[in-house]
Amino acid sequence: MTTPFTPLSSEMRRSPMADESTGVIGRGISIRGNLSGAEDLVIEGKLEGRISIENHLTIEKNGVVQAEIEAERLTIKGTVSGNIVVGDRVAVLATARVTGDIRAPRVMIEDGGSFKGHIDMDVSAATPVPRDAPEGGQPGGVIHGQSDE
Repeated sequence: MTTPFTPLSSEMRRSPMADESTGVIGRGISIRGNLSGAEDLVIEGKLEGRISIENHLTIEKNGVVQAEIEAERLTIKGTVSGNIVVGDRVAVLATARVTGDIRAPRVMIEDGGSFKGHIDMDVSAATPVPRDAPEGGQPGGVIHGQSDE
């Protein structure tokens, strides 16, 4: 069964900067450690560690993240290195560079976006793959591949 291409909504393309309930890590900020929260979050700076966001996480074009990421929705415009677990949708835009495994029910990689890792879309509830699991996690629904332009 093939699902039709769904263009990225303007909501996922633009940053939610004007929204009062959105946290922002600015360009001049570098964080090392664990970050969690219930608000939307925009990262324009650098973050190394672990991120757990209950809503929408956006990594802007200048954002550089080296972290394990858990979020409900994720939009990547910058650079990410680390494994990703998302409950709804991951969008890798044309300016993005992603290295790591993605586990989410919906994944969109825009033309020009770079991805190196594994994608597992066979998730009834997105949960992290145990570290001792065989490569690619559990069988079924695993896509092995890379796209480097």
